Amino acid sequence: MTSIENITQHIIAYSEGDIVELGFIVDALYKELCLVAQSQINKLGSREVSPQELVHEVYLKFSKSFTINANCRRHFLAIAANAMRYLIIDQIRADNSQKRGVNFCATTLSDSKLPIYDNAKEILYVHEGIEKLRGIDEKLAITVECKYFAGYSEIETAQALNVNVRTVRRYWKRSKKWLAIEFSQDL
Repeated sequence: MTSIENITQHIIAYSEGDIVELGFIVDALYKELCLVAQSQINKLGSREVSPQELVHEVYLKFSKSFTINANCRRHFLAIAANAMRYLIIDQIRADNSQKRGVNFCATTLSDSKLPIYDNAKEILYVHEGIEKLRGIDEKLAITVECKYFAGYSEIETAQALNVNVRTVRRYWKRSKKWLAIEFSQDL
């Protein structure tokens, strides 16, 4: 099994353009990637895609892109969660445009289960809010991605951002306040 240090070396080599390293990274982090994928799927409650399929989709997406700039395992997993988020958002948009989604459930910010048609609007608002927030403060946007979409704890988010836990708490508080204001303006 590959050690954490070796994974970091593979991630850095991949970030520098060595596409072959992606295979080593995905092999070494496959279980963790599947957990991240399951978290993303739980946001949708989707029964149409398995965590393994979502990981494979992200692998294909990453293998076509040479712009992944990760510096450690947590950072790579956060980027993967972000890519999964985009795949999920695309699925939600497709479902909404086809008027489907009756059998889906999703996790909201309060961790309660709701039918997807009640939660799809929230997920799209958070996604669009993150994109606007990214123009204001990249760290706040990444915090929301880690906490809301990847389901990271404060410690995991701090590792992904390379900051301390108190900073993550401040970022999360500011992000939630900004998103609440943004949501109220759109409603």
